[in-house]
Amino acid sequence: MTAKPAKKRDRLGSALSGVAMEIAPYVAAVAAFLGGLSILASAATPAIADRLRVLTGVAPIFVVEFSHFAASLIGLLLMLVGSGLWRRRVGAFWVTLILLGAGAVFSLTKGLEYEEAAILAVVASVLWASRKAFDRPSRLFSPVGPLWLMATVAAVASAGILGFLTYDNIAYSDELWWRFVRDGDVSRFLRAGVVVAVATLVVALITLVSPPIYRRRGTSAEEMAKVRAILDSCPDAPPSAQILLAGDKDFMFSDSGQSVIGFRSKASRWIALGPPHGREDERTAMMWRFVEEADRAGATAVFYSAPAQLLPALAAMGFIIRQIGEEAVVELANFTMSGKSRQNLRTACNKAAAEGCTFEVLPPGSASGLGSQLRAVSDAWLEGHAGAEKGFSMGYFDLAYLDLSPLAVVRQGTRILAFANVLTAPASRQAGVDLMRHVDEAPPGTMDFLFVSLIEWAKGQGYDEFNLGMAPLSGLENRRLAPVFARLGALVFAEAGALYSFGGLHAYKAKFGPVWRPLYMAGRPGVAMPLALLDVALLTGGGWKGLLLKG
Repeated sequence: MTAKPAKKRDRLGSALSGVAMEIAPYVAAVAAFLGGLSILASAATPAIADRLRVLTGVAPIFVVEFSHFAASLIGLLLMLVGSGLWRRRVGAFWVTLILLGAGAVFSLTKGLEYEEAAILAVVASVLWASRKAFDRPSRLFSPVGPLWLMATVAAVASAGILGFLTYDNIAYSDELWWRFVRDGDVSRFLRAGVVVAVATLVVALITLVSPPIYRRRGTSAEEMAKVRAILDSCPDAPPSAQILLAGDKDFMFSDSGQSVIGFRSKASRWIALGPPHGREDERTAMMWRFVEEADRAGATAVFYSAPAQLLPALAAMGFIIRQIGEEAVVELANFTMSGKSRQNLRTACNKAAAEGCTFEVLPPGSASGLGSQLRAVSDAWLEGHAGAEKGFSMGYFDLAYLDLSPLAVVRQGTRILAFANVLTAPASRQAGVDLMRHVDEAPPGTMDFLFVSLIEWAKGQGYDEFNLGMAPLSGLENRRLAPVFARLGALVFAEAGALYSFGGLHAYKAKFGPVWRPLYMAGRPGVAMPLALLDVALLTGGGWKGLLLKG
């Protein structure tokens, strides 16, 4: 009868141990910060005269001077390295232990501050007991977090103010900087204070100019082949998953090698494009792994363009979820060109045909043979739209990427007027379109002709759905009690036509009678969702220049 209570106690102990390991880095970080602050405060105030008299009786004055100076720098470093403890950096753990030990020694040799030394020793003991919690790799010259840096600057300033208030009855003179005597507390304060202030300024400048946390490592041909095999065998991969093959993403694979997440890093965020693809039984584990690996790198995980089916898993993981738009999906069994609602499409297609336009879907691998013609169309389109080449959530002009999928072209005689690469997902019986380009002098209705022909082609190939892509910010509600993110998005959708015609794009896709399916973005609690969406826009639009130019 004692086995069950014992097991229950073991489970409870294991759970409490897990919680302790989870919060230990934060406790250690705060303790190191406070320990450093106490050292600075001690350095800014006079030493206890009796203790200093005993110390200088057995140690030369330069030991006291050096110890005071070194302790002040250690106090600053302890506050700064706390940022690394907060991020669970193993390097920060070892550096903090060394600083605490040295700080305890210098606390004794600068004025027999044994209370301070005892506090630092206790902090070191607690830190050592939680050493298993620090499991993230360290980087040389890792920048301090902005909030942590602000707290450090405020602490250094407070210690300086404390020192000046303590010695406000001292007449400051040049002589104070060079006095090396037993009772030269104010001189020691001034020398150490200047060095600490300068060091803080240097750290702040390094932090401001530090590079991003994560740099792309690039992808190999073997990885790209592996991703394609996963997508081809995945029964629920949408056509848009083929954008992972564009070559501008990094990949994270499951241990089995049968599931993958495509992502990019921007600032302090890892942004996954869509859900994990591959085995359904690995999906949740892959999501957690992505979150944990981002966390180990000091970044925050974000899932962009997540379908509604992913919401239960995201909610269970504690993510904040916001709708970012809707994708237009034509249900091919219900699509028809008959009826009054299709009159404009019929007229556009008839005009294009009357102008001699013809439509053809070429097999994969055809783009390279038409490279010069396709590039001329693409360059003309980019020039006419005054935009930069896209990326990340959209395909870009690259013949190797275009060769991976069927290519739809509209010709007038032998000249190509428009083209689009056709994304197919035979396993899920879906098709879609990604990169679309046309020349300005194409006859009116050419793009309507292209889309209608593509939809009818997909229907003839036995596909069930044709995905026209996302209408950003569509479907967001501008209501008083709606989230600020949704209200702002709805306002931009309605009013930002000068920058990008969100409403016009939605209206164009609506002509084909699609079903609108919401898409979401999800981030860990505390992530600034508008900034995360801006990061996606910068990745997709080719940076600030491409984002601000109308495309």
